[in-house]
Amino acid sequence: MGNYFNQPANPNQGLLQFLRQLHLPEIQKVAKYVQQNYPATNVLSLGEFFDVYHAILKQHCGEMFETIENNHSTDGLTDIYESQAVLIIFSDTDFATKVKYISQVFDLDKSQKLEKIELIMIFQTAIRSLCKIVNMKPPGFTDIEYYVEAIFTEMDKNLDRTISYEELYSWLDNNYQLQDFLLKYAQTQTFQNAKRRTQDIFNSKNLFKHNQDEWIQDYIQNAEESYSQLIQRKKLVSDRVKDEINYAWSAFKATDINNDGTISVRELPYLIYGFEGIIIKDVRKRFGQLDKDKSGSISLKEWFNYLQLDQGVEICKSIVKRYFLKRDTNNVGSLNNQQSCQVLRDTLSNDGFELYFKGFESYINEHSTLDKMSIQQLQDFVEGPMKRIIQDKQELMEKEKERKQAQNEKII
Repeated sequence: MGNYFNQPANPNQGLLQFLRQLHLPEIQKVAKYVQQNYPATNVLSLGEFFDVYHAILKQHCGEMFETIENNHSTDGLTDIYESQAVLIIFSDTDFATKVKYISQVFDLDKSQKLEKIELIMIFQTAIRSLCKIVNMKPPGFTDIEYYVEAIFTEMDKNLDRTISYEELYSWLDNNYQLQDFLLKYAQTQTFQNAKRRTQDIFNSKNLFKHNQDEWIQDYIQNAEESYSQLIQRKKLVSDRVKDEINYAWSAFKATDINNDGTISVRELPYLIYGFEGIIIKDVRKRFGQLDKDKSGSISLKEWFNYLQLDQGVEICKSIVKRYFLKRDTNNVGSLNNQQSCQVLRDTLSNDGFELYFKGFESYINEHSTLDKMSIQQLQDFVEGPMKRIIQDKQELMEKEKERKQAQNEKII
């Protein structure tokens, strides 16, 4: 978004925290009241502002008015659309819903498409209101108009000279400067941004420094034992465990939106997506599986304990995810048949698994319908054979243990 959100900010944290607790139905009720009682105006005086917003803003109504009034004065007027934009952007609502709601407000002909002038109005309202609410100097209307003119073609993917709600969402979702701003101040997260932040943290030098807590040492030991079932090279085992720990920690850090050291039920879908690349449907059920102490939040220890379940299979599925993201350079979310096969071959040959996957090549070749495969589908594809391989390996280890024990008994 240009340099609009790179300025120093000095937000009223109390006001922002209050706004983040508002829900969409409350905001829709206020919008309906405005339509019914102020249909012919775009601005509100202080008295009118209290009439509209006091029920929802309560004790914050006056400071909200001053914050978004151009001169921060109670004697001026506030823009109705800027007020609505602030409420929806900072509300406790997912990003896709926020984009759709604001798009519908400015879609004056209700065509489900945004003309250039409608898009300009959205950007002018949203950018100026965001800057005001965090006490940044807002850009002028003309500057924003020029900015939209410059990016309109980039957003118009199908070249129909209009922007669909989906095209707007896609462009905003991939604008990481905006996403980081919204994450910092509105605590708004998206799946795409969670994935990007996880990878950025993992690729940085700021990796997990595990201390001598017993639980993390137990995790390392269990993970190394799981890897040893598949990989015989000790250094590769140790490196792979460190890699997994750092990636799991990176996903946790990237999706702990309020930086309180725990994951809430609202943050959990982004944690799972950041780590596994899948969108879970039954969030509360999965949350219950992780929140073992029933504290209402997931600690780092609970997250690592969860990852220990079925470790061998999860390790392979995680590696599949890594190679998938490497091949999916256009972020389309699926691979063609050739790419899918290469992801599987990369997984099975480049991570020390080749000793136990001699027959997996034929298994891949037997399946010629790997086209348009998502991460989840490829992970499901390897899960069955992986479980059988691990089980066979464990049985061989048990038989070898029994053989050695019998030999020792004969010697005695």
